[in-house]
Amino acid sequence: MAKWMKIQRNLAKVVSLWFCAAVMPAHAVNVSVSIPPLAGMIAPLLDKDDRLTVLLEPGVSPHGFQLKPSHLFTLQNSDLIVSVGTPVDSWLHKAAQRYPEANVAMAQLQAVEKLPVREGGVWQHKHHERHEDEGAGNHADAHDHAGHGHAVLHFDGHLWMSPNNARALILAVSEKLQRLKTQQAGSIQARTQAWLAHLEQTDVQLMQQLQPYRQAPYLVLHDAYQYFEKHYHLNGVGSITLNPEITPSLKRVQNLRRAMTEGEVRCVFKEPQFPEKRVSAVVSGLNVRIGNLDPMGVYDAAGQRVEVVYRPYDEWLLQLGAAFESCLKPE
Repeated sequence: MAKWMKIQRNLAKVVSLWFCAAVMPAHAVNVSVSIPPLAGMIAPLLDKDDRLTVLLEPGVSPHGFQLKPSHLFTLQNSDLIVSVGTPVDSWLHKAAQRYPEANVAMAQLQAVEKLPVREGGVWQHKHHERHEDEGAGNHADAHDHAGHGHAVLHFDGHLWMSPNNARALILAVSEKLQRLKTQQAGSIQARTQAWLAHLEQTDVQLMQQLQPYRQAPYLVLHDAYQYFEKHYHLNGVGSITLNPEITPSLKRVQNLRRAMTEGEVRCVFKEPQFPEKRVSAVVSGLNVRIGNLDPMGVYDAAGQRVEVVYRPYDEWLLQLGAAFESCLKPE
């Protein structure tokens, strides 16, 4: 009898454990992303108990960024590691490769559109001109201006600037999350579809908002916005520098000023992460407006830091659209 009662107690424990596992919510997941815009894309897919970490601190340039031991510890404990997968976050690639099952790189997704690096005009000088215009010591940077790293990239590395690429990443991360949290797969799928529908509405709104300014020529500090420009049919005609951390040479400034005058450039965009002198030296004395663009989404339209680690992707897109409209609209 005593033996039978012991068996019954053990069976009761097993049933109890099974019942608890069935009714308790799936475990929370730890997600690490390289740059703030990626966090803004995937945050709506997560539960309130999930943890989302942005490795690149707000306001810090990705140029020359290096992971700290604390970052490596975070990666070790991450269920998902999301990156752009281009030289913009090359500082993450080697560490992320240690966790292939957790790694989601935007550049490796088949649905992601990759545009060629822009050449010609005032976008990029020919090989033999780079030494003269940017300095022989910056030759490697000139080769890699599309991605901010140290390896040659044959497509524009600013993949996150495209709403279509954002959709591809959202779907890929959603699929991973559903595999990690099988019991919540239905709710994750519902959140995914709701978020994509909301982004579609934002996209339509921006398409209509920017339609009147498609022919207005402008310059940017560096060529980080091609995907956004192509998507909304804007008319960027050149960049001030191949690398925003490099001051343009006097000859390049003169060439830019001549191109601006001949092309009737209406606006020049600076970036709040970099010294304003990069732009002021080019526009001094010319009748052009100066606007603010932030490819990382951590500054507002006035160039002031936003007190958040990241901004929702739709909110950031709308700010970019407002920045273009404000600077390009006729007086």
